[in-house]
Amino acid sequence: MIKGGQKTPIKCNVAVTGLDCTENPYPGLSVLRSIKESGEFEGKIIVLTYDCLATGLYQHDLVDEVYMIPYPSEPEEFLFSRISEINTKAKIDVIIPCLDSEISTYARLAQRLRGLGISVLAPWEDGVKARSKLFLAEFCKKNDIDYPKSFLIYDANEIDNYAAVLHYPLMIKGSIIDSAKASNAAEAHVYFNQLATMWGLPLIIQENLDGEEYDVAVLADQESNIVAKVAMRKIGITRRGKAFAGVTVDSRQFDALAEKVVKALQWQGPLEIEIMRNSDLNRQYIIEINARFPTWIYTTLGANLNLPLLHVKLALGQKIGTLPAYKKGVMFARVVEDAYCNLNYLAQLNLKGEIDWIKSKKINPDLLA
Repeated sequence: MIKGGQKTPIKCNVAVTGLDCTENPYPGLSVLRSIKESGEFEGKIIVLTYDCLATGLYQHDLVDEVYMIPYPSEPEEFLFSRISEINTKAKIDVIIPCLDSEISTYARLAQRLRGLGISVLAPWEDGVKARSKLFLAEFCKKNDIDYPKSFLIYDANEIDNYAAVLHYPLMIKGSIIDSAKASNAAEAHVYFNQLATMWGLPLIIQENLDGEEYDVAVLADQESNIVAKVAMRKIGITRRGKAFAGVTVDSRQFDALAEKVVKALQWQGPLEIEIMRNSDLNRQYIIEINARFPTWIYTTLGANLNLPLLHVKLALGQKIGTLPAYKKGVMFARVVEDAYCNLNYLAQLNLKGEIDWIKSKKINPDLLA
């Protein structure tokens, strides 16, 4: 809404998860930065964390309050009870879950959270399951979408049999997150053991495709209509297949694919579609579909189409009008930045399960220096 040439500020409190920014960064910090730095947001940024060493929660210039919550593996009633308790103090208006492992839980709790006055733009649980790594091949086949040859693997002794079909190099993937490219049998066995130890079985063994890698960040409304999307091409990729640099490109080349995915999943909320485009064959392969914003989502602020802020507006029931075309050719490069504070804050989070950075700055600013 425009008043006198100024945008009406969004006054609410937003809670975000997924603030770990170590070797496999989660999207939470990028999401809250996009909201906080939008110039339209007036309210608190609240972090819900499973780990007191999730690095992003110590960015006290961006985060207002921090609260420990139960792990996704624990009964969801524990999470609901804890959020209810936190809500009495923090007055949460919107929660944006940023981890694939927790989306199903928030999908089941969405209605109960609305009873607390908390809005969660969560998809249907069936859709969350269908796009998961374990069922993605079946989903793509059912919807006539190109997908690399893949098999579920339960035993390292099966690697040689699958490698004869897929050929090296090939991909070994965890059932929730994480992947590695194996160039030979020895590497495949090492990665199998590592990923099985971290994420359990089964794993996915998959052919490695040649081509250019793209990501499409999508935001869908409650009727599974795409409200906004931004595409980027990966120009720098880690050994684990994660983009550390990319550039925004025209998303229209992926319109048909994105529409098909969102409608087939009956999706609402954020979605990341990872695509391998083979120009020689003129084919677009879906590599993964993640049930949350991607880690590079902060780039959408620089591209003039701030998807996390639009998410907040949708969750609050605001209508989204005509949006500007986003800027193409906006590059991102991931950097490492240290955040520091007094060790007492780690102890406080361990003992009390919460930190109020705003109050801390007023009481004793020296502890943040």
